[in-house]
Amino acid sequence: MNNKVVFVDDEKPILDSITRAFRNEPYKIYAFDDPATALEEIHVIKPAVVISDRMMPAMDGSEFLEKIRIRWPSVVRIMLTGHSDIDATITVINKGHIFRFINKPWSKAELKMSVKNGVDHFNLSMENKQMSRAIKQKHEALLALNNGLEGRLRSCLTDVEETGKKYKELNRRLQETLTAILTDIEQAKGS
Repeated sequence: MNNKVVFVDDEKPILDSITRAFRNEPYKIYAFDDPATALEEIHVIKPAVVISDRMMPAMDGSEFLEKIRIRWPSVVRIMLTGHSDIDATITVINKGHIFRFINKPWSKAELKMSVKNGVDHFNLSMENKQMSRAIKQKHEALLALNNGLEGRLRSCLTDVEETGKKYKELNRRLQETLTAILTDIEQAKGS
């Protein structure tokens, strides 16, 4: 189970607050105050969830989450925002395929529930992919087995047909021989 969560916010006090909120939670928290640094580290961390602030000076949160989506499409993306600009929200949804929005100031319960739901969603998605791969492999193995059995069945049917033809030929010869013997016996009686 992947329980790694990356938080990105340019405000250090917010990251400190988030880190404290998750101190006793079953997640491995990684906090970054720079989205570029986070992007460099995410390939090593391999998180289930990335949560980003929307308004950051170095890189906008929508741009950051779009990069996450392109590089790691399975990672669940959550946006923290203190602004309720509808156009910006739509842009973020369209570019970053956001799992959930959390408004600032957030409640700890809402933040924790969003992280839990995101981690659960990621893990279920990964489990589903593994099961799909396993099912595909088993399906391919069954097809190969089925093809092999069909080949063996065709071979058996061919053998049965050939045996049937040989049996008919032997039966015909036997009948001819018996008929010839009976004819010879009849002729012998008559003479």
